[in-house]
Amino acid sequence: MTDLELIKSQLREIANRLDELHQAFPDGVQAHRSAHEAMIKAAAAQETFWNELKLEIAKKGIIGIIVILVGLVLTGISVKLGLWIKQ
Repeated sequence: MTDLELIKSQLREIANRLDELHQAFPDGVQAHRSAHEAMIKAAAAQETFWNELKLEIAKKGIIGIIVILVGLVLTGISVKLGLWIKQ
């Protein structure tokens, strides 16, 4: 095989591999990149949503515990002072 034939063979192999690479992105490389960027934005939005939801649940849980504790304290004080109505 001559040098020219070897070079032609290698160029055909390179061209075949480039065709395979282009087939991997049927909508084009930019569309593929845009799809990944959209997925990244969606994941960031989802993370923000879950973080805000956890924070809101924690806030409401703390407020609920405080309300229960205040209710128990007021009930205890009213019983101590005899303000509790017995039926």
